[in-house]
Amino acid sequence: MTVTLPFGKTRFGKFSLIKQRNLKKIEHLAKEQLTRIKPQIKWIKNISSTPIPEDILGFLALGPKFGVDIPTREINVQKLLSDVEYTINLNETLSEDERNVKRAQATNIVTNHIKPNKQPNSIYQSEFYHCRKFLRDHPELLILRSDKGNVTVIMDKSLYSELSNNLLLDERYYKPLSRDPTTTLQTRSNALIKKLVNEGHITQAQGKIMYNYKSITARFYSLPKVHKPTLSMRPIISSINTSTSKLSAFVSDILSKSISTSHSEYYIGDSFAFAEFIDQIHLPDNYVLISLDVVSLFSNIPVELALTAIEHRWHSISEHSSIPKDDFLSIVSFLFNSNYFIFEGKFFSQILGSPMGSNASSPIAELVMDYLLDCILPSIPFTIPFIKKYVDDLFCSVPRDKTAYILERFNQLHEHIKFTLEEEFEMGVPFLDTRVNRNTEGDLRLDWYRKPTHSGRYLHYYFNHPHRQKINMILSLKSRIQRISHRAFHQKNLKLLFNLMLNNGYPKGLLTRLLYNSAPPGQPLGGDGASTNRREVSSTRYSTIPLIKDVTNPLIKLLKHDSAKIVPKNIFKIDRLYSHLKDKIEVNKMSGVVYRVPCSTCEEVYIGQTSQTVKRRITQHISDIKNPDKTCALAEHVRKKDHRMDYGAVEILDFENNTRKRCFLEMFHIKSHNNSMNYRRDIEGISNIYS
Repeated sequence: MTVTLPFGKTRFGKFSLIKQRNLKKIEHLAKEQLTRIKPQIKWIKNISSTPIPEDILGFLALGPKFGVDIPTREINVQKLLSDVEYTINLNETLSEDERNVKRAQATNIVTNHIKPNKQPNSIYQSEFYHCRKFLRDHPELLILRSDKGNVTVIMDKSLYSELSNNLLLDERYYKPLSRDPTTTLQTRSNALIKKLVNEGHITQAQGKIMYNYKSITARFYSLPKVHKPTLSMRPIISSINTSTSKLSAFVSDILSKSISTSHSEYYIGDSFAFAEFIDQIHLPDNYVLISLDVVSLFSNIPVELALTAIEHRWHSISEHSSIPKDDFLSIVSFLFNSNYFIFEGKFFSQILGSPMGSNASSPIAELVMDYLLDCILPSIPFTIPFIKKYVDDLFCSVPRDKTAYILERFNQLHEHIKFTLEEEFEMGVPFLDTRVNRNTEGDLRLDWYRKPTHSGRYLHYYFNHPHRQKINMILSLKSRIQRISHRAFHQKNLKLLFNLMLNNGYPKGLLTRLLYNSAPPGQPLGGDGASTNRREVSSTRYSTIPLIKDVTNPLIKLLKHDSAKIVPKNIFKIDRLYSHLKDKIEVNKMSGVVYRVPCSTCEEVYIGQTSQTVKRRITQHISDIKNPDKTCALAEHVRKKDHRMDYGAVEILDFENNTRKRCFLEMFHIKSHNNSMNYRRDIEGISNIYS
């Protein structure tokens, strides 16, 4: 029944009016908050055939690293508690009673946070869900990182598939395979490692670390080169935990040590070393600056050239390895001939080049470039005052009328290795993140340089990151500018940095204090940035806690101690909206997991954890059933009740590579399942406080 009020209005009508006013105020405040983040048009590129609403574009433009306060319903409680338990156990000075007090206090902090309303409580969370819904409604779209420039790319899935498959149709580089060679290559890789152990070239302990019995197939994906006039893709091969990944890392370590301890005369480690070098250079008359860049170096290194380059430097490589040269070359040859991957369910072999993503590719490319320079420079009929190299980028000076000759001679070095040349323009040429300028007297001055294709997107002020991290980023960039650029360019570059950070949401007052104070460059960046000696750093143990508002800081305050450093980790970022380009790993090939196996006869389930592949662990379960001496709960259940387990319905409950955390997660899931067949002793290691 409606009650009539004076002035002809109802109570319901007045309440509705007030509600609408307040909702409009909230909407206005939300929009005002969103306008503060100021996404730039250069941060995102829509090359799809689908029109994208402005609010979706603006949110995705913030980039994959933009952190959002994690909504309560997205908090993985068991993962959070495993981090808490791991951190408590790192403090070996605590008694069990003291640990229980810590557990109770930590549980109270978490419980007080997750019990209230689980609806999104910030505009960024609401925008995240709004954006996710749009992308789910448009499954034809892919959200990708660009190859260069730190740009977000929206692309049609069909176009991505077409361009990627076109790369794989190039018979110079790729060959289709009829089957997955992972098991064969894993066996061969382990055999090579065993040979090194048996011959005494590496220790038993080294061999144990290098053996791999849980290999996965390398996976191919590609990134769009939106900075090019014509759209193309850069092929990437994810080689983590593949059959040759550990052997590749071993070879990479040997080659990298050789490169770092016996630099070639062309070597430049970074922009700081380049700045020191340039300060000493005076350009001769009639000489110009040029830079040379190899076209897709990694993909064009044939195995024969790599082996020749390694032989060329064997005198220094042999100082870091006891492996005979012929054996070492055989290992490198094996790595090159084992480049294979899966894409869209099909297997391919890479028949030319060292893949992007392999540990050994970078040091091999360094050695190849050194070898090529050693081959060509003695035959150049004029003086080159200097030539410096950073991986596949070369910087040098040549007579003004010899630039075309240099490009032609470099492109004659090898049929697969081709160079592009950039000549001095307006008295300067870019190299790395610098531009080398010369004055009329021939003196060189270095300037900070951002490529026109660079988006200018950095760690945003409204990122859900610790404030100190944002401050240190700005101070680090300021220090970098002052160290690599000539003092004549400092003010110009600081102004450029000021504007870049302004575009990334940083307040003017904060930027003024940070960029225009008198602190000298190169100072420690904040309290935690102070350098410590290497012995202290190597002995420090680390633990992570998810970055959750009103939870992380109280937990760190509660759990901190001298024997470990607790690092807050942002786990809810826009990259959750980005597309997964790599083929999924089959459940049987997964490792470092907590898994669940259902019984096909009854409702009970078995929960376990393994560092091995799921397939290998299931095989062990089947073997245990046949052995009456095995007392595993799964084996006992099958033997005593004459039931059968449904191994085809294995489900992964959690991923965790840390053994102690994985064991905690296993116990958590056992306690969470009322129908678990596991023994009571399987959960003795988890405190009842967490219940």
